[in-house]
Amino acid sequence: MWGKRVAVLAISLLLAGTTASVAQAGTGVVPASTSWVSADRGWVLGVDTLCPTAKCTQLVRTLDGGASWTRVKTPPLAIPETDRLRVVFVNDAAGMVTDGEQLFVTSNGGTRWEPSGIKGNVGALGFDDSGFLAVIYDGTSSKLFHRELWFGSWQPVVGIEVEGRAFGDIAPGQVSLATFGQENRYWTRSPSGWMEEPAPCDIFAATRLGTVGTDRYALCSFDPGFGNMTKELRKSEGGPFKTVSVPPREGITTGFAISPEAALVAATGRDWSFVHRGPGEKWDTLLTLGGPAFEDLAFADFRHATLVRGGPGQEFAEVYRTVDAGLNWKLVKV
Repeated sequence: MWGKRVAVLAISLLLAGTTASVAQAGTGVVPASTSWVSADRGWVLGVDTLCPTAKCTQLVRTLDGGASWTRVKTPPLAIPETDRLRVVFVNDAAGMVTDGEQLFVTSNGGTRWEPSGIKGNVGALGFDDSGFLAVIYDGTSSKLFHRELWFGSWQPVVGIEVEGRAFGDIAPGQVSLATFGQENRYWTRSPSGWMEEPAPCDIFAATRLGTVGTDRYALCSFDPGFGNMTKELRKSEGGPFKTVSVPPREGITTGFAISPEAALVAATGRDWSFVHRGPGEKWDTLLTLGGPAFEDLAFADFRHATLVRGGPGQEFAEVYRTVDAGLNWKLVKV
């Protein structure tokens, strides 16, 4: 399934109660995942090289764009052999971490973590206006689960389910669940609840979602070849999705992010990884690096975006950041 990782890859002062040390980069953490909630405030989850067993995971945060980092209390995650460590925060307080089997949430910036209690493989993670969202595969079907931000337990969202282990994606007001070649289903949320609509991509395409204001976007990736695949950017202004732009075919899609400033597509293939930038009159490829793939591509605001290159056990494990909507990228030391 083309939504899976390709083989060549791989905060406010309310947080003051978190115990940790601050360092000018060099935290000893090998980055696996990153999530930023503003231009300066971000999180990195990775493997702690200062741990005596070399098998510890560690979460760190920055309040100054990566100039300094603080170690944050981290729940007991395993280091996955085939999956990825992942962190996703929606604001300074509310976030999730997972090792692919366990899912923990915090509502106070990491001072306290609560296990989900859900059995299964953890897929897409996201948020809506009222809480946490996660796609979980229980061995039979893939379902969307929801939990309030500040309290409560995880509950399945009625009707958002497909048979089998699905590739899912979540963006504000949107959810997609697909099993390659079998079905691709799509739901949107309104004040009255979730409603199924025609999917933006067909059953032979991987779907990545994005939202800008009231406009909904989908990146449909299909027809893979040796290190490349067709990509179409589609947009809905409340009606059917229509193709509005065609990113470069170069690379297998590993990420998609969109803001009012630009659309960004991460892709990898033939020992190179790329970030393509559009969707004006043409697309430009403004970041090209050899080695492992780019993951966690996301905007924190209109112009600031971040990604992870590689991860623990790979040739590189780095965080990159742009302050001009993808025109230029710089390494962030962790």
